Amino acid sequence: MNQGQAKAKGKSRRGSLWSKQQQSRPMDHNLDLSIYLDELADIREASATNLAGAGEQALKALDRFLANLARSLGMNNDRAGLGDSINYLEHSPIADAREIAAQADRYRDTRNALAHNPDVMLRPEAASRIIDGVEGIIRLAASGIGDIAHRTVVTAKLDESLTDARDRMLARHYDQLVVVDKHGKLVDLLTDRDIVIAEARDDIDGASPTVGETIEQRGYVAAGILSRRSAASEAIDLLRDERIGAIVITENGKVGEAPLGIITRGDVLNAS
Repeated sequence: MNQGQAKAKGKSRRGSLWSKQQQSRPMDHNLDLSIYLDELADIREASATNLAGAGEQALKALDRFLANLARSLGMNNDRAGLGDSINYLEHSPIADAREIAAQADRYRDTRNALAHNPDVMLRPEAASRIIDGVEGIIRLAASGIGDIAHRTVVTAKLDESLTDARDRMLARHYDQLVVVDKHGKLVDLLTDRDIVIAEARDDIDGASPTVGETIEQRGYVAAGILSRRSAASEAIDLLRDERIGAIVITENGKVGEAPLGIITRGDVLNAS
């Protein structure tokens, strides 16, 4: 056996070993992905006035995310740059970690150029693609749908007036609010469709019904409810029903539990 054959055989053995490991080893990190996703949401909002700057901020967020992910998986480097983190992850026995490295490698040169050339600016179309790409990379690290849920849950009480809930929904540009009882436990969703129907039926600004009365008129539950350990595929299945407005995450996926997060249709599409 010559040296080339020996190397090839060695690579084959390592590849076989890694294949077995990746089947039994999930990406068990200790990161709270919602922190990074909330930061990306703020960056998207800022992009309305400074898209190029928002793209650069997204790359910085990616740099921090990759460094923390690599360290959580065993990298011993407290001053790792983007390239260091990518190099570590691309040699991981965990398939998801290697996929994250492959996706992130597309931004290595851009990040280095911006870091070393302060006069360089991103083109707006490139910045927009970067923000989308960084969010997709972060979502690849999700071990359950609870990892990608928005932790800030805006609620409406059952006995609250519909007009107050409507005004809050409009002010925040939301399509739904999570409805809770007096103990803060999940009941259902109040959707923009509920409000449109209520306004067509009555003058709600004159004598507003309560949120509870409004959702009772609907006759079905608009909230898809999952536990924080559920897979993204389960959310996709629920959202195939057009009556479901969003997914609410609770500890065990049941009505009557405290809402821990919310997943919209757009969130699930980005995670799938």
